[in-house]
Amino acid sequence: MLLSAAFSTLGLLCTALAFVQIAGAIAASLLGGSLPAPDTLALIAALLAGRALGRTGREWTGQALAAQEVRVWRGRLTSRALALGPVALSGRRGADLAALDAELSPHLTPYYARYLPGALHAALAFVVVLAFTFRLDPATAGLLLLTGPLTVGFLALVGLATGTATERQWVAHTRLSARLLTVTRHLPTLHAFGAVAAYREVLAQSAARQRATTLGVLKVAFLSGFVMDFAATLATALVAVWTGVRLFGGEAALAPTLAALMLVPEFFGPLRQLGADRHAALDAEPLAGRLCDLMAAPVAPSGTAQVGPSVPHLQLVSARAELTRPTAALTLDLPPGTHAALRGPSGSGKTTLLHALRKHVPYAGTVQVDGTPLDALEAAGWQARVAFVPQYPRLIAASVTENLKLWNPDATEAEVRRAAQAVGLAEVLDALSAGWNTPLGEGGVQLSGGETARLALARALLSGACLILLDEVTAHLDAGSEAEVLAAVGSAFADRTVVLATHRRAPAEWLDVALQPAHAGAAA
Repeated sequence: MLLSAAFSTLGLLCTALAFVQIAGAIAASLLGGSLPAPDTLALIAALLAGRALGRTGREWTGQALAAQEVRVWRGRLTSRALALGPVALSGRRGADLAALDAELSPHLTPYYARYLPGALHAALAFVVVLAFTFRLDPATAGLLLLTGPLTVGFLALVGLATGTATERQWVAHTRLSARLLTVTRHLPTLHAFGAVAAYREVLAQSAARQRATTLGVLKVAFLSGFVMDFAATLATALVAVWTGVRLFGGEAALAPTLAALMLVPEFFGPLRQLGADRHAALDAEPLAGRLCDLMAAPVAPSGTAQVGPSVPHLQLVSARAELTRPTAALTLDLPPGTHAALRGPSGSGKTTLLHALRKHVPYAGTVQVDGTPLDALEAAGWQARVAFVPQYPRLIAASVTENLKLWNPDATEAEVRRAAQAVGLAEVLDALSAGWNTPLGEGGVQLSGGETARLALARALLSGACLILLDEVTAHLDAGSEAEVLAAVGSAFADRTVVLATHRRAPAEWLDVALQPAHAGAAA
């Protein structure tokens, strides 16, 4: 931006000096009948070359600034998304993040390449041209000082109605992107159920809304350009008429007045271009708002402390996850080897608290691991000691053995079998068509719900984690299967700390912790 300001100043100074020389040469030719000297012509040519150099340099620096800022913002977006992680981003649509990344260059490049340098150039032109004009012809400078702010005021008035229009356009654009992405992902299913025609109509309606809102933004942009052109043309005509009246009346000298008149378009030209480029700022505003929201999202802090090799002692004092909605606070003491069930209705904060214990989302209150605050622990080291088993474990389209070794690829066959036996899964796997080499398919379609839960538990057992977090792993099972899975958890993880989020009452030997929604209070 400093380099762009330097090029703008160079171009404006060269333009003003060139116009002064040209006006003097014209006045000498008309009044004295003498042609300009070669030195004067050479000076004018050099000044006009400096004007061209200033304009070229300003355009070059604008493009360089745009390329740099798009690269910086893409790096910030990627770093922030990775720092937040999938849990903290789960409340955002994937299409919104994809649109942010895809629209960085189309929306930010015009803003940084044209609008921002143009605004700086217009401000410098206001100062430089006004200063030269005041020295040449104070009356013309007075008119510029009066009409210039009025022109900028017209542009500001037009801009008052742009915020809502650009926000609607961005929402329509991201909604169309989300629906297109969803239809593309599920196109085979839509074909299978004959629902392609219905969703084709949905896409057509979304496209029509996006087209209408985009045209609305373009109308505002064209209106701002028209207002600036009209105001600048009117002001220029007013100055020209006033200058002509004074010249015919003999109240002004030709050379300085003509030079001042020639500078008037240089005063209003940057403002007119700023009005024409106004749509670049309009396009960038919604994107910038989403980027700022993402940058402001809290990230789970990470320190440098390392946890010991043994099963840790967890202490929670008024702890709750910090997400978009308030959750219940929990005070709890978990000595090594404790099996606890966090029981409560949806919205009480069970799952989010489990994510906070794994340092995937920030939390409020106090959480200590062997006396060390959880925030002070190094994130990767702590997460390697914690296993999280969701309600619907993710199984890949590979063999049983590969799914079991997903968290520990170096596990031996004997270790894999012991883990499966510990959760009561070995006999089931032995009975499969290809045994342990049976391909499960995406989502593990060859296993029942209880068998899938056992496989996920065996995988967590193989990971060597000392803290096992179970998120509603039995919610989709019947009472008999639930009892079998919880019995397998109790025996397989007897020497490890287990925290289970559930809607149901846990076995009698488990520590039962009742949670209530935040508005109803919490009890432990």
